[in-house]
Amino acid sequence: MPKGSTLDVFLCDDGSTDSTSEMIRSEFPQVHLVFGDGNLFWNGGMDLAWKNAIEFDDFDFYFWLNDDTFLLPNAIKNIYADYIKVGKPNIITAACKTPNTEEFSYGGWDGFGPIKPKRELQRVTLISGNFVIIPKEIVKKIGRLSSSYTHYLGDYDYGLRAIEAGFICYTSSDYLAECSTNILPYWGNPTYPLRKRWKMLHDVKGQAFYEYIHFKFRHYGVLIGIKTMVDTYSKVLSPNAYTSFRNMVRKKVLKRAD
Repeated sequence: MPKGSTLDVFLCDDGSTDSTSEMIRSEFPQVHLVFGDGNLFWNGGMDLAWKNAIEFDDFDFYFWLNDDTFLLPNAIKNIYADYIKVGKPNIITAACKTPNTEEFSYGGWDGFGPIKPKRELQRVTLISGNFVIIPKEIVKKIGRLSSSYTHYLGDYDYGLRAIEAGFICYTSSDYLAECSTNILPYWGNPTYPLRKRWKMLHDVKGQAFYEYIHFKFRHYGVLIGIKTMVDTYSKVLSPNAYTSFRNMVRKKVLKRAD
């Protein structure tokens, strides 16, 4: 960070029962504690902390940092250095790796998969919210995280909204943090009973389907939104029949292509 910079930390304690707040007050009294009722999850908790930060002062930059993400040495210095290379307001999402490996876990994505660091800035379409730098110019133009999301998708939505507003999202030149991958429960598993598949599809920490559909309609249009609804409900109701039908269609398409 530039010489003379200061860093304020805002931490959301969303109803923890392990004395987190007491430890923070004792060990890090300078941290600004923000409290939730236990139902905020990622998007709500991050947004509440962000709201308090904005109300506290007119900061030049805002960092998102997940509680399960561990910064590598000089991570803040290096993500800021990447930001400066562009020369105008933009978003940088940090490339994260699985602990003690060089395997990508979170960061930037395009329409086909993850964008792994190549020692240079690369443009991305979707950003993971593990460790991100956002300048105040973007916040003043598009605001904070959307209240349409509870846990997942708020970071993806924010990056896409920034791009719509004329900004650019990048992934960092190198790995800047470590974070293990959180595997989502798969609602389309045919070995699970329908009741369980249905719950996994709609659960906040499952697919959060209603929010996912909102995301699809918002960013990819009506046709994609409707197709996603039809495909998903067909699959959750009868995974084997859906898979067989999809494979049959694919074979016919490939045969015509030949």
